Amino acid sequence: MELRRSAFRLFLIALPFIVVLGLVYLVDPYAMFHTGGPIPEQLKRKNLNQSGRTMPFSNLMWKLLEFRRDPADRILLGDSRLSRFDLDHLERRSGERYFNFGVPGGNYRTIRDLFFYADSLADLKEVVIQVSFLRMNDDMKGDLFQEPHALAGSALLYLTNRRVLEATALNLIASLAPLLLAYDELPEDHWEKVANKARKELAHFAVNEAIYTVLEEIAVHCEDQGIDLLLVQYPVHPQLREIYLQAGLDREREAYNERLSSIGRYMDLDQPGSFPSDRELWRDPLHLTEALQRMVVDAVWKKGVGQGKEPAIQLTAP
Repeated sequence: MELRRSAFRLFLIALPFIVVLGLVYLVDPYAMFHTGGPIPEQLKRKNLNQSGRTMPFSNLMWKLLEFRRDPADRILLGDSRLSRFDLDHLERRSGERYFNFGVPGGNYRTIRDLFFYADSLADLKEVVIQVSFLRMNDDMKGDLFQEPHALAGSALLYLTNRRVLEATALNLIASLAPLLLAYDELPEDHWEKVANKARKELAHFAVNEAIYTVLEEIAVHCEDQGIDLLLVQYPVHPQLREIYLQAGLDREREAYNERLSSIGRYMDLDQPGSFPSDRELWRDPLHLTEALQRMVVDAVWKKGVGQGKEPAIQLTAP
């Protein structure tokens, strides 16, 4: 009798944990176990970007698992500037299937980690890296990759991780009480905040040479494996380009172009007049709307990068 009572007490103690683990498994916010469940996939994807605080982890967690389920041999690598990217438009334009590994908050360390992760799962044919002059002073200390990568390899870690638990709760709220949540709301002063942040960063700008080493490592691996590599400098709004000039970084910008050209095929889309400056096409001086992203796709893939033809805007090669 006492043994039964003890067993029942243990069951009662364990019951909340069992319920929570079962709920995480059922909701499965990052689709590790299944792509079905009570929460539609479209809503799960929407919730990846619900909060700027959780965007980097959520996007990486989702993309690591999605790519593992269905690898692609053509990938895009970059940071938040690859968000709101119309992948369907790219595939219609190029005739090929691509996977978008753009990660909000990502740095060149993230790009390197994701490149070799993708290379371990797919026979890559083409890699396009969205590079950034503004990020060349990044110390690359931020490690976004290791935690989601560890969770992707362990069901127990995934089920008990605090971030996954938080995402489970978010998905339940989004499904049961959507009016409690807000999405994609930019403050009125967002544009100037981004511009002012750029001014501060560029006032103390110093190129981190280790970033070139990362890109060279990827380029050498691509050459050895017969993978087409293209480095693409994304456009910035003319206001941000003017901040570069005011900071006296025109020579550094030119040297950056020369160095990237020595690493591999390089396309500089950040040229005056190449893209419209209408603010309605920009989320801020650094980030493009989906409509402007489509213009970028049309510029890069106008004649088919993957088919060995010349793209529409300046391309340099070693």
